[in-house]
Amino acid sequence: MRRLFMLVVAVTVPALSLLGCGSDSDASSNNGGSSGAAGGSSVTQCVGNNAEFTHAEFVAQTQDGKACSEASDVTTVCANNMPVVGGTCGKGCLGMDNEGTCVAECIQDALTMAHSEPLSVGCLTCYVEDVGCARDNCLAPCGLNPSSEACFTCRTDKGCVDAFYECSGLPEPGGG
Repeated sequence: MRRLFMLVVAVTVPALSLLGCGSDSDASSNNGGSSGAAGGSSVTQCVGNNAEFTHAEFVAQTQDGKACSEASDVTTVCANNMPVVGGTCGKGCLGMDNEGTCVAECIQDALTMAHSEPLSVGCLTCYVEDVGCARDNCLAPCGLNPSSEACFTCRTDKGCVDAFYECSGLPEPGGG
């Protein structure tokens, strides 16, 4: 079952990363020609929920000293639709014995398949905690569609979104 899930993630994530589909906010869906690969200079426009940012804007607005402030983390997050990656992994790992480890491994595997750098341990922890917060507080809307507006609204209402951005230091789409 996990192999089938990883195959689905491996095929879906690169396509979604390139298209920037499935935003978890009201942010613009313009993806401005991002290559989808985390290589620094090849990423000019972020994708997914961060599509309103150019790579340079995303870097400039990331808070120094936070869990996702490393250059490789910022580039990877900008180049990938992380709400879709995290939500897909959270959904696929739901109910497993070591759910947090499953989500972390799934996210890193999906990023590798998308030809992106893996996230640092600190940054990955913010994503795993966000998935756990959604699972604990917003299982129905997020379990049905992790990138839906209903999931985003629930995560916002339950404090998951604020906790994620406080942990990560990444800029919040829409000026948060």
